[in-house]
Amino acid sequence: MNTEILLFLISSITLTLMPGPDILFVISQSISKNRLTGVLISLGLCSGLLIHTSLIIFGLSPVISNNYFIFQLFSSCYLLLLISQEFNLLPSIYFSRLNFNLNSPYLKGLIMNLINPKVILFFIAFFPAFLFSNTIDVKTQFFILGLLFFAQALIIFISVSYLSEKIFNSFNISSKSPNTSYIKTAIYILIIVLIWFD
Repeated sequence: MNTEILLFLISSITLTLMPGPDILFVISQSISKNRLTGVLISLGLCSGLLIHTSLIIFGLSPVISNNYFIFQLFSSCYLLLLISQEFNLLPSIYFSRLNFNLNSPYLKGLIMNLINPKVILFFIAFFPAFLFSNTIDVKTQFFILGLLFFAQALIIFISVSYLSEKIFNSFNISSKSPNTSYIKTAIYILIIVLIWFD
């Protein structure tokens, strides 16, 4: 295996395992749901990684990096919506379509990843350091690195989801218990803090 690719994988795995918005979001969505929900959340988050890779390939990443504050606001508002949903503060008669989107695990993960501005900034800074060939087109190399990042992140997110579900179930806390909503809300607030101050 190419040395740069091996280093990229090691670095990617290390960074993915570090506590950050995406992995905390996986935990928050897995503690009160079934295993399929965690898989769909993970797929949604990782689909967002592929879209961020495409933005870099087509030179559109500055759209996000130059509007970082706006995406911070989007991320925070989205998480506040999820908190509102936890405590049934959204009037479903007016927000039926919004509630459908909020209840879709895949869309939850996808939206969370796409509006997290730290992801695109990370990709912009991280990917160019691991270009591994003088003969392969740079865009193709970015695409390959994006696929590798997608694969390792998906495995880790699904594993974290499974472990979170197991640990949560070991405490015999009902998914409908108010304590579950409080735990998830605390994680959402922590994610907001990380997006703004990390």
